[in-house]
Amino acid sequence: MAKQEAIQDALMQASLWNGAKVEASSHVENGRVSELQRVFPVQTLDRYKLLREWREGSFYHVMIETDPPPEPVSVEKIAASAPATVLASSAAQGVLAKQAPARECPQSDFAYRKKLLLAHFQLQNPVDANDLSHFQDGLQQELSRMLSASDHYLPQRTVNEAAFNLQPGFYDSVLQPERVRELARRYGTQFVVGGVIRDIGAYGEQLGLAWGSDVRSGERRISPSVPMLKLNGWIPNVAELGLKIKPSSRRFEADVYVFDGASGALLKQQRFADSATGDVVQGRDYVFGSRRFYETDFGKMVEQQLGQIVAGVDDTLACQAFAARISRVDKNRIFIDAGSTARLTKGDKLQLFRVSGPNQVIAAVNGDSSMSLGTPEELISAVTITQVQPLFAIAIIENGSIRPEVGDYVRFSMKESR
Repeated sequence: MAKQEAIQDALMQASLWNGAKVEASSHVENGRVSELQRVFPVQTLDRYKLLREWREGSFYHVMIETDPPPEPVSVEKIAASAPATVLASSAAQGVLAKQAPARECPQSDFAYRKKLLLAHFQLQNPVDANDLSHFQDGLQQELSRMLSASDHYLPQRTVNEAAFNLQPGFYDSVLQPERVRELARRYGTQFVVGGVIRDIGAYGEQLGLAWGSDVRSGERRISPSVPMLKLNGWIPNVAELGLKIKPSSRRFEADVYVFDGASGALLKQQRFADSATGDVVQGRDYVFGSRRFYETDFGKMVEQQLGQIVAGVDDTLACQAFAARISRVDKNRIFIDAGSTARLTKGDKLQLFRVSGPNQVIAAVNGDSSMSLGTPEELISAVTITQVQPLFAIAIIENGSIRPEVGDYVRFSMKESR
């Protein structure tokens, strides 16, 4: 009963946030004046998605996302309380979010920011990137920036460390779950994202002007026979002006892999591909991700593809519950490697799990070690966050007989919290 009243109260508060109208009336009886005011929402919201629910003392809390989200509010938090019930009173907290997961998922959890590692993206044909300055580093940096801007993740980047092997001369990637697990442990992240750039080659031919030595990689100059001209006293050197043949189109094709860091299991592999025509060859001073790069025809197309990659990662991780590892144990207190930057708050309730050792990895049916299904886990206890710092939090274990260990992890799961 408390849960339902909290949800209804949160829906009312969300509706009022989108606009309200007030009706006031006065009534005179026996010389006494009484006034009555009633507040109505302009738009009544009744469709919602339950993001979180938890009980704290005598209050029952819920966090909902309205569908559709109210306008013009983009991202706001609204708090409300429901009337007391027989056994407990209830509280409600609504989140009005502009961005929602690409698919419906009852366990969608973007209330917390998840730690994600961007591994080195490998090039299938390195020669294709001769005209792209800092291509691989820039690709990592731009994806990191865009993932951070989505407000769903706390991204990090590796330095020349890929999540799997790419054998020269072979198209298939050789997945290595143990490498993914090691990277996730070392960088302290929940997920690992890696990829292969299959094609960024330039194709076709078109004519263009060549000034001086402005002939880029992939282009070739033509020396025309042009008479010298005199314009306003300026006599150009014939060698300074000419024609060149340059590519007319260029392709961007990438395979992106999303891994679970705890098990090393592949969650999803997805391909992103498109082509651009026009200005597709870059100068060495056009650093990948810079404004000059994005102003070119090829840069505009790549920017769109990076946006689709971020959306694909969102879609893959929408149903994956937030998790963080225990970095220190002090009696019945545990220190968690996530804090206010991940949006943890005092009073949050999480579940404490222990993952079996690497020797307990569940193999795929075909026995391929690169296609492991994950590792078994054991639910140990519930924990309550008591203190939050920017990069860590302290929690109390509810089951005092449990002895947690460094490396265990806490996770938020709606199914388990109900």
